[in-house]
Amino acid sequence: MIKNIIINISIIFSVLFSSVYNEGDIVSLIHQNQTFSVCSGDYYLEEIKLSDFNGELNGGHNTIIMIDMSASW
Repeated sequence: MIKNIIINISIIFSVLFSSVYNEGDIVSLIHQNQTFSVCSGDYYLEEIKLSDFNGELNGGHNTIIMIDMSASW
């Protein structure tokens, strides 16, 4: 009984928290304009948006970025 509950909860959470984007997808403008606080790193502002690196939105300055998402829970 408990095993079935755990399996069902796992399936529900995997569907609810699945990723929106896959490799090769284009990030929507709504998601590009979301601001995120910079906790550490060498960015010159305290907040960052993906649209800061989009050449069509930032005055023609195309940028390649690499995002490393990590947590120490």
